[in-house]
Amino acid sequence: MVENAGHLFNERNLRMLPTWALANPTTSTLVLIAFGVVCSLVVEFITRTLDTGRYAWQRRLRRRIGVEEGKRISELKWLTLSYQFVLWPFIGFLLLHVWGQHDLGDRVSEVLTGQGVKIGKSHVVPSSLLLGLIWFFLLITFTRYIKKKLEEDWLPLSHLDPGVRVSVATLFGYITFIIAAMVGLSVAGLDLSKLAIVAGALSVGIGFGLQNVINNFVSGLILLFERPVRVGDYVRVGATEGFIRHIRIRATEIETWDKTMIIVPNSELISTRVENLTYGNTYGRVVMAVPVSDDCRPDQVRTVLQAVVAASPRLIQAGQIPGLGGPYVSLKDFGGGTLSFEIGGYVMNVNDRGGIASELRYAILAAFAAEGIRLTSGKQQLELLGGGLPKVLPEPAGDTP
Repeated sequence: MVENAGHLFNERNLRMLPTWALANPTTSTLVLIAFGVVCSLVVEFITRTLDTGRYAWQRRLRRRIGVEEGKRISELKWLTLSYQFVLWPFIGFLLLHVWGQHDLGDRVSEVLTGQGVKIGKSHVVPSSLLLGLIWFFLLITFTRYIKKKLEEDWLPLSHLDPGVRVSVATLFGYITFIIAAMVGLSVAGLDLSKLAIVAGALSVGIGFGLQNVINNFVSGLILLFERPVRVGDYVRVGATEGFIRHIRIRATEIETWDKTMIIVPNSELISTRVENLTYGNTYGRVVMAVPVSDDCRPDQVRTVLQAVVAASPRLIQAGQIPGLGGPYVSLKDFGGGTLSFEIGGYVMNVNDRGGIASELRYAILAAFAAEGIRLTSGKQQLELLGGGLPKVLPEPAGDTP
C-alpha cells in the first residue's frame, strides 16, 4: 500500500485541484506554505502542552498511557519529526504541480513512496522507513499504557509478592519493546532474516566497547529472576545505603535517607558484596555501649538499664517473637576508671532503628540522673544492625592508666 501511495498524486488525480490554484501559482504557493506553517504550529502547540500536561484532558491522557507527573514523553519528539517529514514533502509535491512540473513531481513521488533509492543491492523507500518509525513509537506508547495497567490494576489482583509484580512488569516491558522494534523494522521493509548480519556487527561492537553495557543488562535480568534484591529492600552496597526504588535495564536506583538517588550498575550488585537488611524479614537490632564511672555499683547500673530496655515498647521482648531473644544488658569490660556496659535488643522494623536508639538514650539519661549514676567522658558507641545478625562491637576506649 505504501509503494502505491505516490500514484495517488499523479497528473490525472491532480485535476481535482482548484483551477485558480493552477492559474495563480504565486498565490497558491503562499497559501500552501501558510497552510504548512499553521499545521506545524498547531501540532507543535499540542505536543508541547501534552508533554507538560497543561490541560485537564491532557493530564488524563498522560495518566492513561502511564506517564508520571512531571515526566516528559520522549516519543512525542519523534512523532512530531515524523509528521514534519510527511507534511512538507507533501506540500513540496503539490507546489511542483502548481508550477506545472508534473513529471518532476511524479518522479519525486516515485522515489519517496515507490521504488525508493537504490543503495548497494537494496532499495530504501523513505516512506516505508517513516511508516516503520511511526509504527514503532505508536506501539511503544500503547505498550506503556498496558504496562501501567498491569502494574497498578491487574497484577495487584493476583496477590503476588510486590517484588514478583515488578519483575513481571519489567519483563513485559522488555518483551514488548523487542516486538515493537521487530514490527517497525518489518514495516520499514527490512528483511528480518538479515538481522544475523546486524547481530554479527553488534558482536564486534560488544567485543570492543559494549561489554559493560551487556554485562549490566544480563545482571539486570539475573536480579529480576533470582531476586537477591527487590524493589523496596533496604541494602548496603559499599558506602551506599538506602532503599531500592527501581531495577532498570542498566542500573538500579537506590534512594538514601536524605532523598538522594544513587545509580548503581547492575553488575556491581551481582559481583560485589551486598547487605540486604530486609531480605528474609524486616527485623533489626539496636546495640549500644554505655560507659559509666567505676565508682558506680555495677548491680545498680545493670538494674537501671534492664528497667530501661524492658520499658521500651518498641523493643521486642523475650517470648514475643519465636526465635528472637529479648533485650539484654551485659558488662563488657572494666578498667581505666570506666565500667563498659552494653545494651541491645531486636526491633520489628530495621528502618526504625535510629528513632528507637534515640529514645533509649533519652530514657538512659533520665534514669541515670534519677539514680545518681555518672557517665564517663568517653563517647557512647552505637551500632545499628539489620536482619537480626549479631555483631561484636569494638570496645570503648578508656583512660590510659
